[in-house]
Amino acid sequence: MTKIEEISNGIVRKSIKMKSIFALAFLAVGISGTFIPERRLPIGFSDERIITNQIEKAIEDAAQAIKDAGLDPFHIKKETSSYALPVPVLFNYEAFLEDLLSTGLSNIKTHRVNYSVITSRLTLDIELPLIHFSTGAAKASGVVFSNDLEVSASGKIDIVSIRVEVVVRVSIGVISGISIRSIDVNFRLGDINSDVNLTVRGRDYSDVVNDFVGNFVPDTIKAHNKEINELLEIVLKDVIEANLP
Repeated sequence: MTKIEEISNGIVRKSIKMKSIFALAFLAVGISGTFIPERRLPIGFSDERIITNQIEKAIEDAAQAIKDAGLDPFHIKKETSSYALPVPVLFNYEAFLEDLLSTGLSNIKTHRVNYSVITSRLTLDIELPLIHFSTGAAKASGVVFSNDLEVSASGKIDIVSIRVEVVVRVSIGVISGISIRSIDVNFRLGDINSDVNLTVRGRDYSDVVNDFVGNFVPDTIKAHNKEINELLEIVLKDVIEANLP
């Protein structure tokens, strides 16, 4: 079994745990709801602190789960692969990969976590400061329907500052239980720095790739920021409501 296959299996095993961890962060909003009726009750600061502590712990657990899954750091020193159909002129390939590295996925910075029992509002502000991808060398050669194909690549991509701010407002009632009033999401991408070298069949596509990754992708994300936030709000609300007691 290759390292990539081992990591893939690890991701599947961890996905259930990850879902539970993130659900816990938002279910923390409803912890006090089990005991708080609709009439006003005296509430101490310690109650709010317990909830925010649980959310902070859930974020720490999420970061650790990413590390445990082998995703940060993710490093392949060297790996080779090859395959050919029984009639290789139709399809065959040989490939190798050296020094593939990814870091930063577990470096979750918490800028703000706050839950107000009085207003039933959770505010969460988290950031991935830097996600780094790089490879020392990658090369593949093969044949597709008698056509020779050769690809080589190296370089790095840095995703700078993925930041998400979430404000969740809930309603709490003795009979109705906990319901989501509104969710506001603000997703921001700082920048993407691309320094990739790519050649396909002897032609250099480095500038094309770097322009696409470093300019087109971040510009497109920023241009559709409103729609991305709207989608995240819909998905997040569905996830929270599916896990509310």
